[in-house]
Amino acid sequence: MATPNTAATPTFMVFATLRDDTDFAEFAALREDEQKQLEVLRSQGRIGAHYVSPARRATFVEVVAADEAEVAETLATLPFARFFDAEVYPTTPPDPAEIAHRARA
Repeated sequence: MATPNTAATPTFMVFATLRDDTDFAEFAALREDEQKQLEVLRSQGRIGAHYVSPARRATFVEVVAADEAEVAETLATLPFARFFDAEVYPTTPPDPAEIAHRARA
């Protein structure tokens, strides 16, 4: 079960790079599924910011989770997960603006 997204919930920044052996036809075929799953995770408060750097074949995803094991569980639900090597970084507690944003969500 996902950790509730509250002001006290830890966040993690995931930096992931596209693997060299990626099958781009398969990758492209899963794009719609990836977008749908990201929306589900956002609606559940499990995913925050998400940025893509095509030039660097990288993505940055903010994950709201109790710990790194829960981050891994969340990432595993994404269809694109198998195409990326991910590094997980714990972040500092949310600042007042983020706390206010989470309270509205």
